[in-house]
Amino acid sequence: MRHRRRLNTQTIRKKQTAATHHSVRAPKRSGTTRKFFKSLLYLIIAAGAVYAGYRYLLPLLTFPPAETSETVSTVRNPLPAETKPETAAESQPKLSPLKKRIQVEVLNGCGEQGIAKILGDRLILADYDIVNSGNYIEKGKTRFDVQQSKIIDQLKTPENLSKAKDLARLIGIKTARVESFENPSPIADITIVIGQDFKTLPIFKKD
Repeated sequence: MRHRRRLNTQTIRKKQTAATHHSVRAPKRSGTTRKFFKSLLYLIIAAGAVYAGYRYLLPLLTFPPAETSETVSTVRNPLPAETKPETAAESQPKLSPLKKRIQVEVLNGCGEQGIAKILGDRLILADYDIVNSGNYIEKGKTRFDVQQSKIIDQLKTPENLSKAKDLARLIGIKTARVESFENPSPIADITIVIGQDFKTLPIFKKD
């Protein structure tokens, strides 16, 4: 009986010793695991910091690009101090007043059909404004017996008289045949009366 008790006592002691060893070693394993996880956590944090630095801080530390030749030339060749940008008014094209075309009346005093229209069309090509054409009427009667063509200045001004003489030279009428008459309500600035000598006028010989 004593022998069995001793065996039982020894068995109990072995179990207690084994339990004691087990309880002592367990903390060691737990501490190693914690250290492993801590190291792993530090490694993850360090990797995140490296990535953030590469992603956000590296662009701020990069040097600006070198100046191109175009930039250098712009810096080295500034505009003169006296050069000023054009204002809106200066940039707009300047409008010149329109030149007034001379208003001319062409009358048939020779009886040749269509002669007034022929002369009017040729004067239009010479930049004259034909405002009226028809038969020559004097004192309420139509006259086709005008022998020599003539020009009448209807405004009786030096400027208009000069224009009437220029027109006479263009047609081929002598300037002595240019008359001035101050008409209070003229139809045109200048009146042309075509006479029976129209065939001798240079403007009709251009056919």
